[in-house]
Amino acid sequence: MKKLIAGLFAAALSLTGTANAADPYFQGKEFRIVVGFAPGGGNDLFARVFPEYLPKHIEGEPVVLVENRPGAGGVTALNWYVDAAPHDGTVAFVCSGGLVTRMVLGYEGVTAKVSDLKPLIAGPLGRTNYISTTTGYKEPKDILTLKEPLYLGSTDPLSTIGSVIGLTLLKVPFKAVKGYPGKNDAMLAFQRGEVTVGDIATPIFKESMAPLIKDGTVLPLFAQGIMKGDELVRDPANPELPTIAEFYQTLYGVPPSGPAWEAYKQVIRAIGNGGKILMIHKDTPPEAEEALRKAFTSVLQDEAFVKNADAALEGYGFSFGDDLIKNVNAIVEINPDVKQWMQTLYTKDYGMKFN
Repeated sequence: MKKLIAGLFAAALSLTGTANAADPYFQGKEFRIVVGFAPGGGNDLFARVFPEYLPKHIEGEPVVLVENRPGAGGVTALNWYVDAAPHDGTVAFVCSGGLVTRMVLGYEGVTAKVSDLKPLIAGPLGRTNYISTTTGYKEPKDILTLKEPLYLGSTDPLSTIGSVIGLTLLKVPFKAVKGYPGKNDAMLAFQRGEVTVGDIATPIFKESMAPLIKDGTVLPLFAQGIMKGDELVRDPANPELPTIAEFYQTLYGVPPSGPAWEAYKQVIRAIGNGGKILMIHKDTPPEAEEALRKAFTSVLQDEAFVKNADAALEGYGFSFGDDLIKNVNAIVEINPDVKQWMQTLYTKDYGMKFN
C-alpha cells in the first residue's frame, strides 16, 4: 500500500510539473510599462493605449500597468531600466526619440546604450511649434525681426532638441530656459508668459492650444513633420501647417541645406518617426520576447484597440517589425560629421558634455 501511495504521489508530482511547464510565461505575472515622464505627455499618452486591450492578447493574460518615473528628462528612468529593472520581460520601457538621441550622442550621465535594448512597437508622433503673439509675431518673416530673443522652455535643451535644432536652422535668436520638470510644465510656463515659444505633441497641441489660438494669444509656427525616406513631409495630424523646410523657404527663398538641416532630419527620424518606442532588454528570455511579439502582432489586429489607438494618437498608426528595426538602425547609424556638429552645438551653447 505504501508503495502504491508513493507511486501515485510521484505521478501527481510528475503531472503537476508537466502542467507547470506548459503554463504560459506571463501567467500570474504583471506586465509593467514604465514611462520616464509625468502623466499627461506624449510618452504617457502612448503607453496608456495598451492596458485595456493588451492583456487578452498576451498568453497568460497578465495585468498590464503603466508606471510613471519622471526625472531628468527621462534619463533617470532609462538608466534605472537598463541597470536595475528586472530583465525577465515583465517590465518594458517607453523610450522617447529624445532619449534615443541622448544615447546616440553619448550624453554624459546616460549609462544606457541603444544596444542594451530591443524595440517591440513604436508610435510615430509629430510635434507642433507655437509662438506667443506678445512677441509681435504675425507672419513667418516677423520671426527674424522680433525685438527680443525667443524664450524656449525645457527640462534641458536636449529635451526640446527638435526646437533647438530647428530654431538654429532658421537662424532665429532664442534662449533655452532650463529646469521645467516636463513638457506640460513648459507649456504652463508658456501660458504664464515665462517663455514665448515651445513645442508639444500635435494631438495635445490641437486640444490644449485651440482656445489660445482662438483668442489670439498664440499662433502655430510649423509642424516638425515626419521623414519619408530623406524627405520631410507634413505632419498627418496637422497637414494644414507647413514643415520647417517650407517655413525656411518662405524666409530665405531657397530650400534648407547644410549641417543644421542634416541634423534636423536626423532628429525627426528619432522624435517623429521613432516617436515613442516600447523597448525591452536585449537579454529578455526568449520565451518572454516571443510571447510579447505575438501579443503585439495580435493586438494590432484587434479592431477595438486600433480604433481606440487611432483616437488617442490622432491616426499616426504604429511602426512594428522590420520597419521599426530599419528606423531604429537609421537613427543609430548617424553620420559622424552630423553627430559632431550636434555635440559641438550643445557643448558650446549649453555647456553639455558627451562621452
